[in-house]
Amino acid sequence: MKLALKLVPKGMQERAQPLVRRIETFLREFEWTWTKAVIAAVALWAFGITFIGLIPSYWLYLAGQKLNWVDTPKRFLWFELRDVIAAGLFSVPFGLLIIVPYYVQKWRRRLRSESESRPTGGYR
Repeated sequence: MKLALKLVPKGMQERAQPLVRRIETFLREFEWTWTKAVIAAVALWAFGITFIGLIPSYWLYLAGQKLNWVDTPKRFLWFELRDVIAAGLFSVPFGLLIIVPYYVQKWRRRLRSESESRPTGGYR
């Protein structure tokens, strides 16, 4: 996180401080309830269906039917480019669904000054 802040110009850092403080306050004080968890699950499901299912599928339809990027010897590179774009359209959101929660959780633990290790308790 600190490395990313070093890459941002100083003027933008100063302008973003109120937003960063609001986000950090939210992360520090947020507590999960069943209702919030269900709403988050539905929102993540909608994000996943849209960005992992619908958009790549529509891209394949658009490239094949409208742009005519089909598998012929003359259009082989366009056909391959179509598949590379489709792979990017579903792998980037899939990766974001894994990476973003991990870093948000680390950020939240740092703000609450909890240890990085897993909480222990109960019988061993």
